[in-house]
Amino acid sequence: MMSKADILTEARTVFGRKGYADASLREIAGAVGIKTPSLYAHFPSKEALYHAVYAQVAVEHTAFFNDLARGSAGLPPLERLRHLLSGIEEFYRDQPELAEFSLRAAVEEYGPSGRGLREIFLDVESDLADAVQQTYHDGVAAGDFAPGDPEGFVALVFVIMDGLFLQLTHYAADVYRERFEHTWRYLAKTLTAVPPIPKGNQ
Repeated sequence: MMSKADILTEARTVFGRKGYADASLREIAGAVGIKTPSLYAHFPSKEALYHAVYAQVAVEHTAFFNDLARGSAGLPPLERLRHLLSGIEEFYRDQPELAEFSLRAAVEEYGPSGRGLREIFLDVESDLADAVQQTYHDGVAAGDFAPGDPEGFVALVFVIMDGLFLQLTHYAADVYRERFEHTWRYLAKTLTAVPPIPKGNQ
């Protein structure tokens, strides 16, 4: 029997493959195995369906990384950070339809509420932001990270995660992993660098 979850699964694939503008409710209904009017029993419009798919993706993304953060909380700070960044490949590796949907959502317009949809991730990523900031504080306290700006550290990690996602969706796995390792080595070296002592304090 068709369920709301079935609709969301097929809609994610169609929206990911064709984009919001070119995807049709008829095609989504056909993929589920129902007639188009049956979709309206669950979603009043294509925009509402897209919103539900986007929100579901945000929830899955957030749950995965929150679990990753909790599971790595006992690791040394630098190792913990690498574990979180490695989660990008782990999350998307076996879900190509999810990667395709997320990529389109990141770079295309998808209806009048598009800007509002982007706020969903800002609303649900606070736990991950807290975990990243705690990693920073633990690293500084342990003498592993050079002291600096906690909020800047969180922003840097999120920007790197976004960049890793784009690399993952654009390049072959071996190229991605090579670039990940180069990026990680440089980032780790930068984070652990001891700032020079000002001449007046020597």
